[in-house]
Amino acid sequence: HPRVRRQRQMCIRDRNYIQFLSLKEYKNVYLFLGDSFLAQKSVEHIANFLQIKSQYDITKFDDENYSSDAIIQSCEQLSFFQNKRMCVVKDLKSISETDRKKLQAYVLNSNPMTTLIFVDTQNSKVFDFLNIEKVEMKLNDYELISFVINLCESYGKKISKQASDTLIEYCAKDLNRINLELQKLVCYSNDKDEILLQDVTNLTAQSDEVIIFDLLTHLANKDTQLSLETLCKLMGTPDKNSQLFNLISVTFQRMFFCVASKNSSDLQIANTLMVKPYAITKLQQQAKKFSAVKLKSILYELFEIEYFVKNGKMSLDNALIYIIEFILCN
Repeated sequence: HPRVRRQRQMCIRDRNYIQFLSLKEYKNVYLFLGDSFLAQKSVEHIANFLQIKSQYDITKFDDENYSSDAIIQSCEQLSFFQNKRMCVVKDLKSISETDRKKLQAYVLNSNPMTTLIFVDTQNSKVFDFLNIEKVEMKLNDYELISFVINLCESYGKKISKQASDTLIEYCAKDLNRINLELQKLVCYSNDKDEILLQDVTNLTAQSDEVIIFDLLTHLANKDTQLSLETLCKLMGTPDKNSQLFNLISVTFQRMFFCVASKNSSDLQIANTLMVKPYAITKLQQQAKKFSAVKLKSILYELFEIEYFVKNGKMSLDNALIYIIEFILCN
């Protein structure tokens, strides 16, 4: 089949995931930014759209096997079984100036028979030098609910609105985890047509991040009983308690940063702290329940307790109980 190359016109337009899926035709070079699960779904969508059925016609690159020459060579390679091929370059940490120039030159005169997709799920901006169309891999709250319902239907089940809302909340909007939990729910409900709220609450464990937000709410409300009950749910082995103490410390540090960054958007703060915008939105809500002075005193106490723990003067169990009592009593 003859190939016709044309110089790429500099008509760059940013889209989101939903807009991208609705396109009737696709370019052969894209940059996917954001959620890794949506990025993978988009790669699968393109492969289906182009009717690429063999994995031999999809080449993947990361830091371990990457070079600009290898990428370009792969893009120039002929398909094994049909007309179209795909090349996916994901989450590179850095690109040399020489490789930048080679990739810039290639995307301007790219092979129309190969779709080249760059993926940045870490917000590293390593591919920003490429003047290509960007697709934001993210969903708003309404789109997320529809996505979960459709994803469940793709597994042969329906899911109630209440159940999907709760699943999203339990998984802290983490699509990879939502997908895994949905697969588990589908397996355990093989005798039913629909996944209900009770199925989600019985079979899906809340992420520690979600329980931490519950703990913060109880602490802000000065509810001693619920605060200690929630803490007990989170505590476990020494390793888990160490992770829990670090998570509490990091959470209060992030809350203080939110308070100190009044002129920054949630997205800007999320990018600075390298967390999902959802987490920052929740932290902003919790931070309003504590004064800046209170947050600062909690942080000082956490740093002091950490010093005692590392020097063997306090056990992790006592450290966790002490910091909760300190927050409740001050």
